[in-house]
Amino acid sequence: MSIRKWHKYWPELCAVALSAWVTVAAPLAWGADPPVNDRAAPPAGDGLGVASSGDPFARAPADDPFAIVREESFVTGAAKHPQPLGEAPSSVTVITAEEIRTHGYATVAEALRWVRGLFVTYDRSYSYVGVRGLLRPGDYNNKVLLAIDGHTLNGYVYGDGLFGNELGLDLENVERIEVVRGPGSALYGSYAVLAVVNVVTRHPSREPGIALAGRAGAWGDRRLFAAWSSSTPGGPQWRLSGSWQGARGPDLYFAEYDHPLSHSGRAIDADGEEAGGLFGTIEWGSSRLAAKLNSRMKRFPTGAFETTFGDRRNRTYDGHDFVELSDTRRLAGPVELQSRAYWDGARYRGFYIEGPDTATKVNFDRGDGDLVGTELRVHWSPGTRDVVTLGTEGQYDLRARMDNFDEVPFVVYVRQNPRSGRVAAYLQDERRVGSSVLVTAGGRADRYADFDPVVSPRLDVVWEADPGTRVKLLAGSAFRAPSVYEARYDLYRSKVGLLPERVNTLEGAVVRTAGPLTADFSIYGNWVRDLIDLVRTDTLGTLEFRNRARVVGRGVEGELAAVGSRGTRARLSAAWQTSRDRDTGLELTNSPRWNAQAVLTHAPLSRPYGLGIGVRYLSPRWTLAHSRTAPAVVVDARVSALLPRAFQVGLDARNLFDSRHGDPGSAEHREDEIIQDHRALFLTVELRSRRGP
Repeated sequence: MSIRKWHKYWPELCAVALSAWVTVAAPLAWGADPPVNDRAAPPAGDGLGVASSGDPFARAPADDPFAIVREESFVTGAAKHPQPLGEAPSSVTVITAEEIRTHGYATVAEALRWVRGLFVTYDRSYSYVGVRGLLRPGDYNNKVLLAIDGHTLNGYVYGDGLFGNELGLDLENVERIEVVRGPGSALYGSYAVLAVVNVVTRHPSREPGIALAGRAGAWGDRRLFAAWSSSTPGGPQWRLSGSWQGARGPDLYFAEYDHPLSHSGRAIDADGEEAGGLFGTIEWGSSRLAAKLNSRMKRFPTGAFETTFGDRRNRTYDGHDFVELSDTRRLAGPVELQSRAYWDGARYRGFYIEGPDTATKVNFDRGDGDLVGTELRVHWSPGTRDVVTLGTEGQYDLRARMDNFDEVPFVVYVRQNPRSGRVAAYLQDERRVGSSVLVTAGGRADRYADFDPVVSPRLDVVWEADPGTRVKLLAGSAFRAPSVYEARYDLYRSKVGLLPERVNTLEGAVVRTAGPLTADFSIYGNWVRDLIDLVRTDTLGTLEFRNRARVVGRGVEGELAAVGSRGTRARLSAAWQTSRDRDTGLELTNSPRWNAQAVLTHAPLSRPYGLGIGVRYLSPRWTLAHSRTAPAVVVDARVSALLPRAFQVGLDARNLFDSRHGDPGSAEHREDEIIQDHRALFLTVELRSRRGP
């Protein structure tokens, strides 16, 4: 890029330089006291959460003997700082480490299947997360923001969130998963349209020593995991982990390809995958360095994109790497400064085999994105009943390489490497009115090069009607900027330009806690406009990304949860919703009316065994061919036992009663439904060597 072109991005570059200096240089000069780590429980408090210690940033819920048992009392994803779950200005669900371990969840996507109002589809390549009935075919999870410890992990080129094995994050490293429903752009910007999924990793002090794990099971599945943690008072604390996994995958049958020239519809040894990853953190004082590296190869057996069906050379490679340096400093009195600087690298390669078996050719597809970014955030408490958050964020794209070509004969269809940048500022005020009302108001402005600045406001009220009842009234607006792929990919580039997708949301919720029981009821409405779809623009079948659809969604959700002091938890939830295209009045595809889960977790501390069982129901969904899928009822279960010498063994059953069901296919599939996995059994073994801190 020439010097003349740099001036277009001076706001982004200034924001990156300023925050990078604060993150790297300022901690060496300032001698302020470091804060308490946000993954530790803040001190007990009173009332609506003002800590008895007088610390405005350390809040606790009202005295509740079951709070420790629940484990999920505090969340960070809703406000970018720790706050009691009951006060979070959003509808939030927390998946605890205990639930992850007892049920044997292998990926974030698998854990999200058991969250109220969420559902997950799988097209034999990637896992896609739907929220409150909205999951557009081929949207690459770009309406759900995925974060690890607050670090946004949606890819730059496609805006994609990776939730399955393609994410490359071992759940042994996870302390909890926070699901924050509703618009989150007021703090996070783009992608936080329907929800924010914040994965909080385990602090080294939580499990010092060495941990080993292995798994083997159906379809040649095998996995190895190792972690090493160290926690020294006053010194560095670190955790390093790595894993490898592979699977042959099941042999599958697709009726749409039942022809002698297409292997009679059978995809043999064409669904396998291999993956490996590293994740590490090191903390010293108030500074933290985190790094993640991963790569996954996945064969796809569906014949997607008109590839040769059943050819095991059809495969994709994915990975998302990042390195982040962050620092948190308590300055003078009620002022806390948080800063971070990071590099992100998202990788995608696709090898697509085209043509008949006797004369195939290889089409290569690439989408790699690298960016650097920074964020500077100040929390200021002018009084014991008020917390103000002020932040700025900047990103500059080092690379957005998109290639598509045939290898032999060499024919280039796409070769692009556009660059851009963005800058944002946000402000939020959490103010207590009287003794029972918490009002959260704020907004964020994002500046992109291709369209006018986008402003995302929010206004939320949490009222403590009595010591066990909270009423939440939530309103906000969110957006998703067009991805580089949608806006600039030559084959599908819009001739009229693309606008950001926008959503406005209103929600009311009542949360009632009585002893070990918690009841949660929500009613909401979503109004979406300028939804981006890939559409045909003429009779020749020309495809182009356009702002096309307007969607209105309405629904109600209810959940009843119970916790016991001896390690037993139960959760029963149900959600009803309807999502329609406002222009045609038609119900959206892949949008279930009903979605329900029942989860039982039994992991008593005094007994050397654990039991996790879950039942989920998904009602029929419309497909692109205007048919409906069958309802799906799936039961998963796991039993585990603690053996001598710190060994733990577990037996996992997925789809225990062998339910036959499928998910709607997307436009690239000939299949109207993509068949899901049948019954599968897995054996897991863990060894943990704990050492004192």
